[in-house]
Amino acid sequence: MPSSTVVSKAFLTHGRLAAKNLQLDALPLVVTPHPLNDLTPEQMRELARAAYPIVVQQLTGQGTLERETYVDFVHPAARASAGRGAA
Repeated sequence: MPSSTVVSKAFLTHGRLAAKNLQLDALPLVVTPHPLNDLTPEQMRELARAAYPIVVQQLTGQGTLERETYVDFVHPAARASAGRGAA
């Protein structure tokens, strides 16, 4: 049965260990930035749009499934701190 497993970066090690305990060492994981709890609904939609192609690829078996695929999404707090650093 096709599946897609999504974890935030802070839980990547835990996700890997859980997969190993289930004898699924090569389980492909979709990795999002952490934390997620402070994202606004619009920011969550932006993250979901960024993750969508990866999830579809995993569910349909199209292309090579990497062990970890990081979602191309920069957490707003990281954007803000990068903006302050550039000033």
